[in-house]
Amino acid sequence: MIVDRTALIGRPLRPATYTVSEVDVNDFLGVVAEPEFASTDGSETCAEAALGRLAPPSFAPFVAVLGLLRTFDWQKDFLFDYRTGTAMFGEQSIEFHRPLVVGESVAISAAISDVYEKQGKQTFDVIEVTFDIKSRDEGGLLMSGQQSYILFK
Repeated sequence: MIVDRTALIGRPLRPATYTVSEVDVNDFLGVVAEPEFASTDGSETCAEAALGRLAPPSFAPFVAVLGLLRTFDWQKDFLFDYRTGTAMFGEQSIEFHRPLVVGESVAISAAISDVYEKQGKQTFDVIEVTFDIKSRDEGGLLMSGQQSYILFK
């Protein structure tokens, strides 16, 4: 069955939340070396340092991926049955607006920004999703960006 996913362009996805937990950050730091990372910047006036321990910058893509997976249903939003098809994570770009703080709760909003077909050894669709991740407490933008998902037919 041929599925035309171009009608999905512009579809907002459901909002999601994620809390930056001490356990997740510690688990992450257990497998990712961050030798230059300091959990505060040493400034007494830094709002992030005043709130608590900062998560390393390399943790932000983890939050983006995990958060975005909570914003969609493969079948309902992408017209894709992952049990019989193959899906892959594509490219990702993130613009950072401020560091994440351990214990901070974030709100993720996303929408399908583009869908296009490509041909390799087989035909596949690429679904591009744009997102904003904001602090649930202060509402400030933490990061924004784009991720793509590759769906093999």
